Amino acid sequence: MPANNYKREDVLTPVIRLKISKLQELNNYKPFIDLFLIYITTLLLIYISIKLTYSYSYFLYIPAIFFIAGRQGALLQLIHEASHRLINSNIKINNFFGEYLTSLLVGVNYDGYKDGHLKHHTHTATPLEPNADSDKYLIVDFKNPKIYLLFLRDITGISALKIFFAYNPDNKNKENTKQLLPKLFFLIKLSVIQLIVLSLFQFNLINYFLFWLYPAVGPHMFLMRIRGIAEHGLGKKMGVKIQKPSEGLYYTRSFLTKKNPYKFSLISTIEKFLIGSLDVYYHHEHHLAPKVPYYNLKDLHNLVSDNIEQQIDAKIYEKGYFSAAFSTVKVPEEELA
Repeated sequence: MPANNYKREDVLTPVIRLKISKLQELNNYKPFIDLFLIYITTLLLIYISIKLTYSYSYFLYIPAIFFIAGRQGALLQLIHEASHRLINSNIKINNFFGEYLTSLLVGVNYDGYKDGHLKHHTHTATPLEPNADSDKYLIVDFKNPKIYLLFLRDITGISALKIFFAYNPDNKNKENTKQLLPKLFFLIKLSVIQLIVLSLFQFNLINYFLFWLYPAVGPHMFLMRIRGIAEHGLGKKMGVKIQKPSEGLYYTRSFLTKKNPYKFSLISTIEKFLIGSLDVYYHHEHHLAPKVPYYNLKDLHNLVSDNIEQQIDAKIYEKGYFSAAFSTVKVPEEELA
């Protein structure tokens, strides 16, 4: 089936839509329980990482910060849920959760993220998609040397700074003046929350930088590029120039499902911890029905996956993020769009 003809109705039939409406019902308590578990596991991970790094080997610092970055990615997933108003039916509680309990912990401007992410859904993989999203899969070919420069930019924190300022765009003249106070207020809130985080490190600036700040601006951005290539890079890998949101949706992939699993479950566990927390790996399903909260995405997958495979001839269900990112898709020239 050509991507140009792909519509949500091809998968979300009236019967399925009726069942999906039940999956859109919110559990106002589960996100708080999951957030508490993320807090606890993150604190334990940081404590263990500090002990192991200083007591045994400095080389343990490298894997440690990637696993810490994975927990920061889990916080980002909850920010993502809040941006879709999927945390709590009370919008004030939803936004408080999305800003004060998650976003400010990892230096994200919640309002900017929310605005950019909703545009990502509206213009998925098209030229109108926000740069903060499209940059993650700017290059998908690992034979291209430029992709390693992008990874270097991620690891050194340059990508994080670029996104930070992208979520706080400078406007000209009167608009710039109107944006000044919100930006100042955001920086004050960010400073207060980060001061609380610093207190958890007993005001040890070195450990705060090494085991919290750097994982957020370095390894986390590296993992998000892998995720971006895996989720939305298929079209580029196939040589397709995506112009319509329906095409972007068509080439959006899911991972770590029973449709195409890894032979070794340990690999799935590691990928979930590093990138795919909170069922984010049902990504095609999320784009099909973005009002379904993360804890119901598995049920949504079970509901629509067979229909998806019948309607889409592209390989939507990949084994995992890394296998998808590093895969080489070979398509005959006559099949290229």
